[in-house]
Amino acid sequence: MKHNITPLQVHAFVDGELDLTPQLEMEAQLAQDAALRAQVQSAQSLRDTVRDGADYHAAPAALRSRIQALGGTPPQKAAAAAPGQRWFAWRPMGLALAALGLLVWGLTLSLGLWPSSHDERLMQEAIASHARATLGQRLVDVASSDQHTVKPWLSSRLDYSPPVHEPRLPGVVFLGGRVDYLDGRPVAALVYKQHEHIVDVFVWPTLGADTPMRALSYRGFNVHHGSRAGMNYWVVSDLNPGELAVLAQSLQIAELAR
Repeated sequence: MKHNITPLQVHAFVDGELDLTPQLEMEAQLAQDAALRAQVQSAQSLRDTVRDGADYHAAPAALRSRIQALGGTPPQKAAAAAPGQRWFAWRPMGLALAALGLLVWGLTLSLGLWPSSHDERLMQEAIASHARATLGQRLVDVASSDQHTVKPWLSSRLDYSPPVHEPRLPGVVFLGGRVDYLDGRPVAALVYKQHEHIVDVFVWPTLGADTPMRALSYRGFNVHHGSRAGMNYWVVSDLNPGELAVLAQSLQIAELAR
């Protein structure tokens, strides 16, 4: 059944602001509604264009006057003040908050913690696929703890042969695999269980260089992603970040040792 989707909901979906249930409902409708897909793609294109190419400009005088008024300096007085006096009219708390914001922003960029628009979209796709699988009835297509059973099954249904590993970690069980859809193509999803938590590892080829695992977090889910030996790895779970990091790293180390 189709529901009326408002432009506001489309933009909330693109920005990752919908709750999990409405997001999954939106994705289900996207699969059947070409017009809705076109709206979403248009909103994504606009978002990426603004984020990647927008110019930054100085605040207009009217805005500066309003801010100065909030800080206790009348606009008329501020306009007549010398440049140095207008600068020091800012309150210490405002300066402290501005400095803190710049510091956090600078550290985020320098450490590479801010995901690109492509990585952000992939993160949302991977989490949505993980949520569909864990909440639905299709956790695995081939149920086996034997990599020699799972790997040929996946290879026969994909245009590549995914690496399949059984991590030798306490409490980790390999449940099997399924074919999923991510980054505009069919991909292998390897499914593990650590304690009571399901872990999905999405694997598909890349032409890029090796990259170390990076950690992200979104709406209660933890994500690690990186590439090794020509393969992308996106690891998704509600497992705590420390244990998920160990599992993600073990997969890359196993691939390096092949």
